[in-house]
Amino acid sequence: MQSRWTLAAAATALAALALTGCSSPPPDYDPPPGALVAGTAQVSVNGTDLGLTDTVQCDPAGTLLMMTTRDPDDPEAPGISATIASEDELVVRQVGIRDLGGFTGSYNQGLGGEATVTMTDRTYDIQGTADGFDTDNPSFRTTGNFKIKIAC
Repeated sequence: MQSRWTLAAAATALAALALTGCSSPPPDYDPPPGALVAGTAQVSVNGTDLGLTDTVQCDPAGTLLMMTTRDPDDPEAPGISATIASEDELVVRQVGIRDLGGFTGSYNQGLGGEATVTMTDRTYDIQGTADGFDTDNPSFRTTGNFKIKIAC
């Protein structure tokens, strides 16, 4: 009789431990150095760090990945768009900057300017120059530098 009681108590204790283990939250994701948490982006334009945003949308289409950091329902909202190709290597096809850090402009592969992309974990690090204008003085064209880290 006592062995049944001991067996029942042990089974109850194991069930309690199992339930406790299942109810604990998963550990927080700690990205490696140079990487961001998925769904976030960090943008710098002309040396001005514009901080971290969590309005990231990433849409794959074959070998292309389209990424944005602005409200998809508001085409006039400030933010960036970028298209990365991943055929033989990662290549920046397009970067658009809308009213960030006082700059609006774009980079398009083959039309001047330069852009590079590297990847750490799930984070794309895009850097380069874009042709555009200062939003306070839109009559004159200028070149802007950008650094974008975006994690899908």
